[in-house]
Amino acid sequence: MFKRPSVALISLLAFAAPVAAQDFPVTIEHVYGTTTIEERPQRVVSIGLHEQDFLYALGVAPIGVKEWFGEKPYATWPWAEDERAALGAEPEVMTGDGINFEWVLAQDPDLIVGIYWWLEQEDYDRLSEIAPVVASPAGYDVWAAPWQAELAIIDQATSSNTEKSDAIVAEFDARYAEVRSAYPELEGMTGTNIYLEDDGNFTAWGPNDLASKFLVDLGLVFPPQLEGLAAEDNRITISAENIDLLEMDVAVWPVAEGSDVQAVVEALPTYQSLAIAREGRSVWLDDGDGLAYAAMSWQTPLSLGYLLDILPAQLAAAADGDPETQAE
Repeated sequence: MFKRPSVALISLLAFAAPVAAQDFPVTIEHVYGTTTIEERPQRVVSIGLHEQDFLYALGVAPIGVKEWFGEKPYATWPWAEDERAALGAEPEVMTGDGINFEWVLAQDPDLIVGIYWWLEQEDYDRLSEIAPVVASPAGYDVWAAPWQAELAIIDQATSSNTEKSDAIVAEFDARYAEVRSAYPELEGMTGTNIYLEDDGNFTAWGPNDLASKFLVDLGLVFPPQLEGLAAEDNRITISAENIDLLEMDVAVWPVAEGSDVQAVVEALPTYQSLAIAREGRSVWLDDGDGLAYAAMSWQTPLSLGYLLDILPAQLAAAADGDPETQAE
């Protein structure tokens, strides 16, 4: 069982809260305006890539969720399995690309959650004909809403308030503070996540990316040489001839299950010419089964607990510039 903030306990207590404490109707503000939810939702469908984790953390059992990747039972990864099982949630799973509107309709939802998704105005309008829709929180660019804001808007939509989400966020704030206190050497160091693409280029994600923000929460600073390079989709493409852009105090390389990315990258003469190679400043985030890679992508109040258990020590070991140092 993964160590993490006691989200499961918070969730179960929240789920057991008396219905009388709810105050509906509630009006939710989001990027497409407002949505009014007349009564406490009973049949919640999630069409975004990771919203099921948020619902589980809040003690809400969705009846339908979207498959992102991994093909796990109920589209639920191990870090969220305890919460799913505790709620008895066995949601139907929407597979394939895009939104299957017929599938959504067949679930007979009374609330649709679509935040971490390419939700266009026409999609929002069409879904709103089926049930009230909660889209991305107002005030943020696409994909840029922090997980805390996403949790709060889902909490408000499902319970009419943010008491549960506030408690979860406070617990994580304390956990981040513990990490920063335990590893003060990370404070102010530059670093971000780097991926090797099939075409030989490298990808980083802009400072608004949730995984980039996670590393900042641990004390790191987004590399200044990458600032302003993000395309509209927040992707930063780094060609092999510009590999010097990867020079930073610590680079995190999330490794997918079965990937040989470490061997491939370390075999590149251009990579070996970098200080991050000579000084062992790369963290190959590889737990053997792809969980860490997936958790870095999901960025939810359940997956983050798993990352906080394994990553800070690895960052500190890499950040000292001694390739012989091992994570404690």
